[in-house]
Amino acid sequence: MKILISITQDLKTTKDTLSTQYSDLGTSTEAGPFKTREEALNWQNFMMNRRDNYVEFKSSSPSSSEAYWFGLTVENPEVH
Repeated sequence: MKILISITQDLKTTKDTLSTQYSDLGTSTEAGPFKTREEALNWQNFMMNRRDNYVEFKSSSPSSSEAYWFGLTVENPEVH
């Protein structure tokens, strides 16, 4: 089972981007909010170290120093 994982400050844009690449996002889980990018990265690294089946998805949403960060996982996405 493949699980996509990402951190972002814009969950909607990240999910929309994933929806253009996958026909079905399966089960998605959101984590956060995290106050800093470093906190979000610590969460992502913790999750990725727990299992081998995580695949990092780089979010293209712009970052802002004042916005909160969120983690996102998507299980079993189906390719178009």
